Amino acid sequence: MQNKYGKSVTVEIEGTQALVRFDRGVNRNALDQDTLLALTQVARDLAESLTIHAVVLTGAADIFSAGIDLKDPQKWQENDTQLLARRDIAQRGARLCRLWEELPQLTVAAIEGAAVGGSVALALACDWRVAAENSIFYLPEAKVGLNMGWGAIPRMVNLIGGPRTKRAILLAERLGMAQALDWGLIDEIAPQGRALAQAQALAARANQTPPAILRMTKESVNLHAGALDRLGIYMDADQALVCRDSQEGRLAREGFLAQ
Repeated sequence: MQNKYGKSVTVEIEGTQALVRFDRGVNRNALDQDTLLALTQVARDLAESLTIHAVVLTGAADIFSAGIDLKDPQKWQENDTQLLARRDIAQRGARLCRLWEELPQLTVAAIEGAAVGGSVALALACDWRVAAENSIFYLPEAKVGLNMGWGAIPRMVNLIGGPRTKRAILLAERLGMAQALDWGLIDEIAPQGRALAQAQALAARANQTPPAILRMTKESVNLHAGALDRLGIYMDADQALVCRDSQEGRLAREGFLAQ
């Protein structure tokens, strides 16, 4: 698994635990299309494993991720392609998060530094989140003329309720980890630089549960908690296309890219 996902994504296996790291080394570790596709393939491969029982997902050492890379030309080059292809590209983020959420293994996101936009959505698709004390969550999508997609809204509503979900998205407030823990967006706070080690320790504790019981329990909880989520998630990609092609969306995006 270690060498098949390109330059930005690596998978390390130690015993029954996998460590998945995405680190582009540029653009504040923003998620470009190649990284999205690589992480999607990682999830597909891990789902087939009967020997891996816990997975830790982390970004760069100093920043989890700046979210979707709005400066990635691959994200915008489909303007002249058919709607079918455009929808497929727009669905990549939601597909990535769904596959990570549906992994049979217990998953823990280890977050150092900022987690922005789509990277927050990816972390929410994991079972648990361990974040360093200096980390922040920031959801700027509405401010740059985009919908909050990737299935983030139903997952946030499940965790923190409707009013706080609206506040986080519509006001685009930077959430510190004390607030995120109080709200229920994260599960543990780690000292700066220790999020990965603490996440791995948490995953190791989960690994003490018999693997079949772990998988059955996770599946039961997820199905009960998110039984209706797909009714809303299916429209994320179409909303994204509407937002990006609207005048308001273009003006907001141009202002962001000019910064």
